[in-house]
Amino acid sequence: MVFFSCAPGRMTETSLYFGLSKPDGSMISEKEWNSFNEEYISKIFKEGSTVIRVTGNWKDTATGKLITEPSCLVIYYYKHSPVVSKQIDSLRYWYKTLFQQQSVLRVDKKVKAGF
Repeated sequence: MVFFSCAPGRMTETSLYFGLSKPDGSMISEKEWNSFNEEYISKIFKEGSTVIRVTGNWKDTATGKLITEPSCLVIYYYKHSPVVSKQIDSLRYWYKTLFQQQSVLRVDKKVKAGF
């Protein structure tokens, strides 16, 4: 068994907010989410990530209305790397493309962390 290990130090924490509502009013199913997680997220976040079910609000730019929807928050810690950053943006691209999403919120923070 191999474990990811990192001495305490400077890392980047990236949080991604994936909305689960589709434009037609239906929801991204548990099966669809699990498939995306397995096929895309797990292949980029090989050391692991945290997925938290949340409810979020966002303003629909097309209608100007405040939308409330269930979402998945994915948190990942890593040593900063332009390559990893581009891979994270590819996750956002594929999620928007596959599920007709307007956006996937990305928040990056510099943190001190160790495993």
